[in-house]
Amino acid sequence: MSAEEKKTTGEQQRKAPELLAPAGELAGVIGAVNAGADAVYLGAEAFSARAYAKNLNAEELLEALDYAHIFGRKIYLACNILLRDEELKQIPRIIDPLYEHGLDGIIVQDLGLLGLLHERYPELPLHASTQMSVLSAAGAEWLKKLHVSRVVPGRELSLPELRAMKAQGIEVECFIHGAMCYSYSGRCLLSSLAGGRSGNRGRCAGPCRQPYRMPGMKPQYALSLKDMWSLHALGKMIDAGIDSFKIEGRMKAPEYTAGVTAVYRKYIDRYLAAGSCEVEPEDVKRLESLYLRSGKQEGYLFRHNGREMVSLGSPAYGKVSEAEKARVHESYLKARQSVPVQMHARIISGEPMVLSVSAGGIRVSVKGALAEAAQNRPMSGEAFAEKLSKTGGTLFRVQNCRVETDGAAFVPVGKLNELRREALAGLQEKLLPKRQCADVPVQQTAWEKKVPAKPLLRIGLKDTGAVPQLLAMRSVEGLILEMDVFLRSDPKRLCDTAIAAGKKIYLRLPEIIRQKDTQLIRNRLEGAAAYPVHGIYLNGIDALGLCAGLFPKTQRHGDQGLYVFNQRTQALVLSEMESYTHSIEQSGKEWEHAIDPASAELILYGYLPVMYSANCALKTLRGCSRQEGVYHIEDEKGHSFPILPVHEYCYNVMYNCVPLSLHAELPLFLKYGTAGVYRLEFTVERTEQILRIAQAYAELWENGLWNAPFAGGDTTRGHFHRGAE
Repeated sequence: MSAEEKKTTGEQQRKAPELLAPAGELAGVIGAVNAGADAVYLGAEAFSARAYAKNLNAEELLEALDYAHIFGRKIYLACNILLRDEELKQIPRIIDPLYEHGLDGIIVQDLGLLGLLHERYPELPLHASTQMSVLSAAGAEWLKKLHVSRVVPGRELSLPELRAMKAQGIEVECFIHGAMCYSYSGRCLLSSLAGGRSGNRGRCAGPCRQPYRMPGMKPQYALSLKDMWSLHALGKMIDAGIDSFKIEGRMKAPEYTAGVTAVYRKYIDRYLAAGSCEVEPEDVKRLESLYLRSGKQEGYLFRHNGREMVSLGSPAYGKVSEAEKARVHESYLKARQSVPVQMHARIISGEPMVLSVSAGGIRVSVKGALAEAAQNRPMSGEAFAEKLSKTGGTLFRVQNCRVETDGAAFVPVGKLNELRREALAGLQEKLLPKRQCADVPVQQTAWEKKVPAKPLLRIGLKDTGAVPQLLAMRSVEGLILEMDVFLRSDPKRLCDTAIAAGKKIYLRLPEIIRQKDTQLIRNRLEGAAAYPVHGIYLNGIDALGLCAGLFPKTQRHGDQGLYVFNQRTQALVLSEMESYTHSIEQSGKEWEHAIDPASAELILYGYLPVMYSANCALKTLRGCSRQEGVYHIEDEKGHSFPILPVHEYCYNVMYNCVPLSLHAELPLFLKYGTAGVYRLEFTVERTEQILRIAQAYAELWENGLWNAPFAGGDTTRGHFHRGAE
């Protein structure tokens, strides 16, 4: 085959991706459609991950659907937060009218919401939000069981990883432009624990955009990434078969949406037509002048991380060009598009008026009132046509109006307007068919509530230094060890020691599981399964997908990264595993609503993870030598946050500046049966600290006495009193 033939074949096989634009208000929808977006994603006034965007009210949402659909575009609703039980009950009220009006899909984070949506709207496409933090083909495959048709994976994945996910037969949607979180989306609790405003509830306060410093260094914006900019990578992404190219920015102005959409539309089309898309300098300037934060970078498609991705000097937006905003407004926002309509009217005195309208191969005819015989001056065909052609405020414009009349008729303007409205409404109904929402009741979770008879105390560890002493503690039921730490030590001796002490060993998978690491982790899982361990802790959807078939349900335990915020999610998770962990973003009152407290676990103590990141603060600020250990960064108020680098899989875990400790509440938990397992989680503590704190909790557990181990250090009760916003 010649080079020219190969080129032609490649062009024939090249699939056009969907260009997906954001809208925080109705004007953004209009601008996106006018600028060439194939689809628009937006939020309702409630339950969206951009709670501080304007978002659209019920009437505007229906108007947005009509405007997009009349031009063959799609609308996706972002309902991508974790939902409480009382909020789930409100979903039908919000979604029913949108579903009937032709909503094209919903972007979801909450696992319980997925089940509810499929029950009530079985035809509605479900998209897994990037807030689900799906990073592997195993995770995508597991979500297909929940009727998910599209995954929005973490922005951190490389192009080969995205191809592997795409190979699972699921649609893949990727961000191509806009602001980037430092943390893996859905895995950040920094705003939540620092100020109560949770990113998982759509209320992130953006503390990553503040300056931080390492001891002895000046403050820098070390956790603030430059904006993503993938214009030069479009060809490679198209060739990789990515289904949807997503622009970030529901919080930004409609001019941003329209301007950015227009540029990306141009180069997607150019590549599809010619196989190349050399970017013109003028278009680079246009994008740079529309809300660009502290420089630009291509994201993670072709790199794992890098100092050049971080703003360091300032996270502020560059100066926005008012001239460019005005140009965009004039081009894409000033006027709405309209559908050309052909009209034919028959207006004969003494007969009912008849008006036929047609567009897009659809024709509608309606009859009106009797045309009157003119007393003085009859109306001409031109006069009738002029009145009938006034379609302002509708989705239509009259391209041609032919009037058949006898030259003796008169019709009041109000009657003509009524005739036109009825005809155009009928045409719109034919062009925009509606669905009927089945009256399926929202099923209540059916579960026999069990109160734990005798709760257990379990301890999680990052290393094995304190294992012998902890196994000797009478009140400790078992230890949770990192799988890789377990396999690197002497696993047989560890298991034998635990069995001899009457204790259990549980393993924990890596907290971040990316496609690039799945084969290695699967091999190690198979090796670990050969030892007499009693279970495995799974910190997310990727872990759940990966371990299926290797460990039975009775040995699988949901960790804190597998968010459980409502009873529906509890039931779903417990259908897959033995237990789940109470969300650290819920209040103590919310923990009491568990459908099965005996299968719940509760963290009593630990430095809670506030960020998981592919970028490395150590590498950014002073260089990474891949040495083991904990380092710290401080915020402007002097709070010191421990960071633990996980070199084997190349990610950072940043922990809260003070540990959680619920020792004061433990007697109440035990009295009311809040959980079946209580956990102490040790991460950055030294061995002597671990033993001191564990011993104090053991004494409280056994004798109701508290030997305070926190002298000289602060602790937090987290969200125990109020829960996250």
